[in-house]
Amino acid sequence: MKIYKKIFFALAFSLFAITSCNEDLLEVQDQNRLNPDVFWRSGDDAQRAVIGAYSPLVGVHSWGRMMILHTVYRSDATNPIPFQGVTTDAANFSIEPTFGRLQEAWGEFWKTILRANTLLVQVPNIEDSTFSDTERNQILGEAHFLRAFQYFYLVTMFRNVPLITEPAATIAEIKNPPAEPEVIWQQIISDLKMAQSLLPEQWDEDNLGRATWGAATGLLGKTHLYRSGLENVDEYALAAAEFQKIMAKEGSLYNLMPQHADNFGSDKENNMESLFEIQMDNNGSAWGSDNAGSNHTAAFESDLSPPGFTSQSGMWVNTWVKDAFLAEQTTDATIDPRAFNTIAWNEEGVMMYENTFQEAFPANLDAVAIRKYLDFRTGKDQPQFGGPNASVINFRIMRYADILLMYAEAQNEAVPNSPLALEALNKVRARSSMPLKTASDQATLRQQIRDERVLELLFEGDRYHDLLRWGMIPDVITNELKSNMGGSQYRQGREYLPIPQVEVDTNPLYPQNPGYN
Repeated sequence: MKIYKKIFFALAFSLFAITSCNEDLLEVQDQNRLNPDVFWRSGDDAQRAVIGAYSPLVGVHSWGRMMILHTVYRSDATNPIPFQGVTTDAANFSIEPTFGRLQEAWGEFWKTILRANTLLVQVPNIEDSTFSDTERNQILGEAHFLRAFQYFYLVTMFRNVPLITEPAATIAEIKNPPAEPEVIWQQIISDLKMAQSLLPEQWDEDNLGRATWGAATGLLGKTHLYRSGLENVDEYALAAAEFQKIMAKEGSLYNLMPQHADNFGSDKENNMESLFEIQMDNNGSAWGSDNAGSNHTAAFESDLSPPGFTSQSGMWVNTWVKDAFLAEQTTDATIDPRAFNTIAWNEEGVMMYENTFQEAFPANLDAVAIRKYLDFRTGKDQPQFGGPNASVINFRIMRYADILLMYAEAQNEAVPNSPLALEALNKVRARSSMPLKTASDQATLRQQIRDERVLELLFEGDRYHDLLRWGMIPDVITNELKSNMGGSQYRQGREYLPIPQVEVDTNPLYPQNPGYN
């Protein structure tokens, strides 16, 4: 049942914009819109407002589509075919600051940050005897989490971004220079610690999908892990400690689902393995985002589908991915079951929607396509942006298998060749009946963990950033791997995305990122 999807049907409140300007402006009352004079009076107002803060995450300009172009598309696993310079520019390092898809994604980050900032200012001041301290604190915890979540991706994707922690009162207040990345990281850590203390461990059935203690704890551990690589600091022990808090809840709050496949499909969402996922629903096909009841489908399905099964140009997977899955067999001498959930290739029983792989690609049987996140419901023969067969599959941001593998990585770096790290790695492998690993040294275990992240998590959004924090981008993303894409591949100085040109043009305090001048 698509529970909690209704959260995104709420009105994306215009009141989250500037809440205090000059007196003349405030004297103009639009009777068709909510305004601060009649809002922020009740607990119900706060609930509606926090729902509005989630809303930008789900639209086509964010995780509904564009974020997939800026994450999944950029890795060494994908080989998208050029389509009007729209879908592949970010993937082949040819993206420019004027790229429209970049501006669209950028704007959604700041919508949520503004709304979170407004919640943090307004909610503590609501005087409503029916608004309990528990409800108030949960909403404040969600605001802290959402702000941290957006800043985590801003600093890992763009690196040089301003820090804004209060709702702007004037246009001048939004023209800030970029903060030092360390300042952004510390704000993320501060917000997540606050969210940890305020968020519930679970929500009821009507509110599944809202941020929880586990989501905040997982992202805090991930923050320490990413900082260790990206900023060359040693916070591996801190990361491991946060992941251990989640692992301590195994069996009562979180656990691996019985099968890897149990995590993918519209009927398998918000399960015991899930820490946080973007909630999708089939409620319209209009282009745009952050509109009540419009375009909250998983529009990224068309960007992940292969040629011939999409309105876009199509996506192939590099053959090294198939080779990685076929390199080992299960303890029963069969193919790693995760392969069938992740890729489609010329193997008996493998389907591409309602066609066998052989029927779908008779002239290209050596090809490899993405399977994960494609919605193969009965009667559906290709991706659709709207209508009854539009995809409603949630996009997973964090799940317990990822926590175990991040813990294994952090623990191995903090305590070389730690038995605890190996145990966590093998717990993930055992779920898929894969032979247990042994390791005699830190370097061997490190590589085993990195390899396992491919088999378990590929196409879930982190591969490019894994390569970035491991310092592997120049050596891994090569012209040969991206042979279909044309243009340039790795370009020094372009590991991070450019700042949208409109920001640079309108804010004299904002320089362009290195590599794009």
